[in-house]
Amino acid sequence: MRSLYLLRPHGSAGIEGEQVVVRLRGEELDRVRLPLLDQILVMGNIQLTTPLVKACLRRGVPIAYLSGQGWCLGRAHPIDAGYRHRSRHQLDLSLADQLQAAISLIAGKVANGRVLLQRMTRRDRRELVAGSIERLGWHEQQVRQARSSERLRGLEGNAAQEYYQALGLLLEGDGFPFLGRHRRPPTTAFDALCGFGAGVLWNGLFTRVELRGLDPYVGVLHVGSARHPALISDLIEPLRTLLVDPLNVWLIRTRQLRADEDFEHRDGGVYLAERGRRVWLQAWATRMAEVVSMADGSQGPRWELVDGLVRNFVRFVYSPMEGLTVPRRR
Repeated sequence: MRSLYLLRPHGSAGIEGEQVVVRLRGEELDRVRLPLLDQILVMGNIQLTTPLVKACLRRGVPIAYLSGQGWCLGRAHPIDAGYRHRSRHQLDLSLADQLQAAISLIAGKVANGRVLLQRMTRRDRRELVAGSIERLGWHEQQVRQARSSERLRGLEGNAAQEYYQALGLLLEGDGFPFLGRHRRPPTTAFDALCGFGAGVLWNGLFTRVELRGLDPYVGVLHVGSARHPALISDLIEPLRTLLVDPLNVWLIRTRQLRADEDFEHRDGGVYLAERGRRVWLQAWATRMAEVVSMADGSQGPRWELVDGLVRNFVRFVYSPMEGLTVPRRR
């Protein structure tokens, strides 16, 4: 099963027999068998025909309409789809199963961050963060050996401090030093950029979790509440260092974002100004629409990495013994 991403700014998608057909000015661009799809995500201005929408509803294939940044504007969902029916299976996960999933997520977060630092120092400045890169490797090993959620949280916090300090050190010359992470409110341009990107990804991830029938408030590491969707906080961990931070680094290194021009001081904190938000969101939309290779050899837009993690968690919920596969930076 796979997701169909409709990213084009123009065109139409209809149904012919059991196939979804995408056209632009009468020319066929793509053809996908509907039985192979488990959801359709519309992120462009492409038009869906009524017969296609009805066919999706009959087959239980939800359609979500998203902004270019991944925000869910609304969705068409079958009435008898059993909304959040998978939450029963989430609640049945044992403490050992929850810990195993959490270990996979945090190990992925640490590993992806470590690879980003290695790539940033491939040609020079390696000596500045060589110790951090080595210690992050040790943290990843220790995370995989954790025997309690308390131990795991401690390792994750230490690794995050190590990672952000090294990242800030490498970006200090560009005006984005690490002065300790402060989220509410962000007190530096570094904090503001990290928080803004995570917020956009958080909303895109929330949409996908709900589309899969999972309960976003039942997590495996973070503690959920009526105001805290713990599963989103869990799943976002490896995706931040895989998707958000590399984009931030690129925007800073290419001077598309400047600490002295694209941020504003207000309400006791530092935030991206209007131009900065526009630059970031445009770059994010372009980057997430790019076609990349997946771990299984298939290709798809970078959004598929997000959706793939959610699908993998669904499989884990039904079969914990198979473990949770987390996307890794290669």
